[in-house]
Amino acid sequence: MPVATAPPMRSTLVAATASAVLSLSACSRSAVDSTATGAATDELRACFAEDDPPRSRRGVGGFDIDTANFLAQRLDRRLLIVWLPEAAQTDIESTDADYRPLAMGQCDLQMSVPGAEAVKRYRGWLVLSEPYYGAGFELIPADSPFRFGTTFAGTVAVRANTVAHLALNAADTRWSQQSSSAEIVAAVAEGASAAGLVWGPDLALLDSDHNPDFDAPPVLRWNLHAALRRDSPLLDDVNRVFASAEFGEQVAARLAQYGIPARGPFDNVHTPSLLTDL
Repeated sequence: MPVATAPPMRSTLVAATASAVLSLSACSRSAVDSTATGAATDELRACFAEDDPPRSRRGVGGFDIDTANFLAQRLDRRLLIVWLPEAAQTDIESTDADYRPLAMGQCDLQMSVPGAEAVKRYRGWLVLSEPYYGAGFELIPADSPFRFGTTFAGTVAVRANTVAHLALNAADTRWSQQSSSAEIVAAVAEGASAAGLVWGPDLALLDSDHNPDFDAPPVLRWNLHAALRRDSPLLDDVNRVFASAEFGEQVAARLAQYGIPARGPFDNVHTPSLLTDL
């Protein structure tokens, strides 16, 4: 998984200020009514990409927006969305997720952050909550017998140069290169490949059932967190809400609603050393 290096955070913030201000001047805010209490006056400002389904899409909603709204209710705050006009993230290996607005105080948190590596470039200015769900590469079709560590006679469709591709290659499994999750699904549906490995949240947008019994190795799965600034007074309260059974039930219900495979949080997840060891 490619990880960009960065100079110390102070230099990064100074250097990024001009471009960030230009970008943020195009951002707009849209209040989402809180049903927890109509009298809530404090805000929970959350940054979301304008077009990143199933997590967020301006004018439509999404899993992250629903989850953040429920969190805001339990914190007795009114959710205020800060829209980020950035390109949609396609999978876990996209490295251009923009956390600068969070680091610079434009919002209080961002959702679905895939672990410490995602915010490593911010040199400790951003911290993560406890994980509240997991995501990873999923196996299609639903009845596929493919498993890592066992012999598989067929070909597995996968996006080239992803962690899943590297894992298949390391396992001496035959694979076919595809350029998108949609093409993986098509290759399996058309019989060109016997199975496919697809980034789980992408299945929310595709007509394909995954194998719920597939246990991806840790290198192919991640825990998802909220990211906050290190000086945020909200971290303990956010973790308290995340730890509640009610919040866990809400997350599970929303994952099912949006067609995202319900996983995790996992005990063991992707680390750079696991990738190096492939």
